[in-house]
Amino acid sequence: MSSGKPDGVATAPRRQINFQALGIYIAAIVLFIILGVLNPNFLTPGNLRDVAVSASVNAIIGIGLTFVIITGGIDLSVGAVASFVGIVSSTLMVNGGIPPLLGLLAGLVLGIVCGAVNGLLVTKLRLPPFIATLGTMSVFQGCAYVATNGKPVYDVPKEFVLMLNSYVLGIPVVVIIVAVVGIGAGLLLRKTVFGQNVIAVGGSEETAWLSGVRVHRVKIAVYCIAGGLSALAGLVIVARINAAQPDAGAPYQLTAIAAAVIGGANLMGGEGRIAGTLVGAVILGALTNGLVLLNVPSFYEQIVTGLVVLIAVSLDQGSKGWPMLKRAGKKDKDTTAAPPTASTSAVA
Repeated sequence: MSSGKPDGVATAPRRQINFQALGIYIAAIVLFIILGVLNPNFLTPGNLRDVAVSASVNAIIGIGLTFVIITGGIDLSVGAVASFVGIVSSTLMVNGGIPPLLGLLAGLVLGIVCGAVNGLLVTKLRLPPFIATLGTMSVFQGCAYVATNGKPVYDVPKEFVLMLNSYVLGIPVVVIIVAVVGIGAGLLLRKTVFGQNVIAVGGSEETAWLSGVRVHRVKIAVYCIAGGLSALAGLVIVARINAAQPDAGAPYQLTAIAAAVIGGANLMGGEGRIAGTLVGAVILGALTNGLVLLNVPSFYEQIVTGLVVLIAVSLDQGSKGWPMLKRAGKKDKDTTAAPPTASTSAVA
């Protein structure tokens, strides 16, 4: 039976709907509706702006972590880098007298250097990412304390604060920064050769290497991205509180990872979405804000965040048929069915 189309004319393939990616947006909408019903003040323009601002730090750090997670790595030092950079940049501006813009640039460079250290430890020394960044987390956090003997840095220049904590046409500057970083990161990941190499490395390092991808360079680059964005987040924190605290970035260490995971980043590597990470950060910001409006004690926030991460990962794995369990089962089966040793074969 004829399809009604001339022979030889190719039919454009239908674009598949990614229901897994769509789920995070549906979850965010449902959450906002529930919180709006429980407290009508939640959906007011002023409060929604507060949600966006509170989600900004997790979003910035989470975007950098998304690149790292896609390659199959992890960076536990992001919070310590944010703290360290905030202390160093503030000290340079307050005690060193350098201009605010130069202090901002110096902080970003320091963050990239910290990321490069992580990347070199993972690639050149072949340390597991978890162990390497766990170690540097302690080092960077210790440096933040040593730099000022554990004391905060006050009297940050007003010009610096206005650069990162003001409004443009009623929109917070930090929200604009997140939008610019998010769009840039999304284009970098999906529309460039580097982004495709990042995904390829996460899918299979060996296959990527055989295809001509310089795996080590890609890994070092993603850790530099994570370090640079962690530095930017640390500077945003300084501007928001008008001071630099030695442990200011610590609370964002795990929540930023949670934002990336909730947004669909696969901890096994090879998969992640910048838009999903942004939505994950908004969900965490909405939960924090909603609990405050509902007069729920702040320490319940950690419980709720942990439950949200567990549910998100469980739904993600369930939609894929629990590949982690299948992989573990295959390992056990291969171990059980191991070939006989040389001495046994000889005897046989």
